[in-house]
Amino acid sequence: MDKIFISQLVDSDRSAVFDLLQNEHAMRFLGPRRPLTDAEAEVWFADEQQAETRFAFRSVETNEIVGFCGITLLDDELDFGYFIRQKFWGQGLAPLMCKSAIFKLAQSIDLTQVKVFIASDNTGSQKVAYKLGWQIKCVAENEFESGHFYHIHT
Repeated sequence: MDKIFISQLVDSDRSAVFDLLQNEHAMRFLGPRRPLTDAEAEVWFADEQQAETRFAFRSVETNEIVGFCGITLLDDELDFGYFIRQKFWGQGLAPLMCKSAIFKLAQSIDLTQVKVFIASDNTGSQKVAYKLGWQIKCVAENEFESGHFYHIHT
């Protein structure tokens, strides 16, 4: 039985999304590497309601927003990533979200052109990549940390 499903983001999801965007642990490897301010979170939320290549995921059981997964444009490159509300960590949802998003994205995007960066300190995402069969492509750095680029395995 499925635990999560892709869903539209609606206004009533705002508090759950802010719970994610303003959590210092969830944001440790994302965006500015800090919790977003209310104003930043409002802009992010509005942009995400229009997003076509990053998806909101909900719990089948509670209908709550679990997190997001998909592709965004980052520094003029397609970047794949996911992030999950802390209350849903450790439930095996990240690989499910990635598989579902990749399946949907592969229908319209050449995934070989998509970058997946995982920081060296991000052991949780390294475990997810391993579970999904993703291989390290090369060592990489961004403005915040060092890590690796991974190949998406479809």
